[in-house]
Amino acid sequence: MTDTPKLKDLLQFPALVPIKAISHKGVEAAQFRAELLDLTARIVPGFAEPLISLRASSSGNYHSATLSVTFQNIEQFYALDEALKAHPLVRMLL
Repeated sequence: MTDTPKLKDLLQFPALVPIKAISHKGVEAAQFRAELLDLTARIVPGFAEPLISLRASSSGNYHSATLSVTFQNIEQFYALDEALKAHPLVRMLL
């Protein structure tokens, strides 16, 4: 049996990785964008607003944001993943 490669072995850094975050119901788009920008920029220096693409669901109840993040190392990836999962406005990550 072969070992499954770890994420750090599959990526070559710096690595551009799109992260998709879905908001909870009723979260305003501007607030969601601002919170994601602030959180991501604290973990990944140089991350800026143009790197966020935001879309509302067909019903307008939820928002999905795609963050185009260039990680310098695997530690940044894991730190952002944990922070987004713990954020009160984020319902799920894809």
